[in-house]
Amino acid sequence: MKKTLILSTLALSLTAAAPANAFLSSLFGGDDAAKTEEATASNPLVGMLTENLGISADQAAGGAGALLAMAGNGLSSSESSELNSMVPGLESLTGAIPGGLGSMISNMDSVKTAFSALGLDPALISQFTPLITQYLTSQDASSGLLDSLTSLWK
Repeated sequence: MKKTLILSTLALSLTAAAPANAFLSSLFGGDDAAKTEEATASNPLVGMLTENLGISADQAAGGAGALLAMAGNGLSSSESSELNSMVPGLESLTGAIPGGLGSMISNMDSVKTAFSALGLDPALISQFTPLITQYLTSQDASSGLLDSLTSLWK
């Protein structure tokens, strides 16, 4: 009888706490984090990178986000618009860059720093870039955009 009462009280307290936890989660951005995680996990580019490189979805999203953030700083406005239209959920990829580094990515050294923060060897950049280019080619990216990216990512 005592065990049943204790278990019932525990179950009731957990049930009562669930709405409060949901409220606090939404208040402090927990829902946004879940949406970002869901968006990156279902992103076809992230899927391609995880499948080919054997890394986690978070690492793939952050690494691609770092490279694409750097690219966005070096492309013309028309190429940048084209890139944005080619990569679904680009914001969620750049949002996956750890530690607020996304706004600081301007060159390959900052991309390497982001890769390290993700637990990735910066040497993997040379494996990311051809896969991203391959993905963009499959999305009918213009040769101008592909050439610019190849040049930026040297």
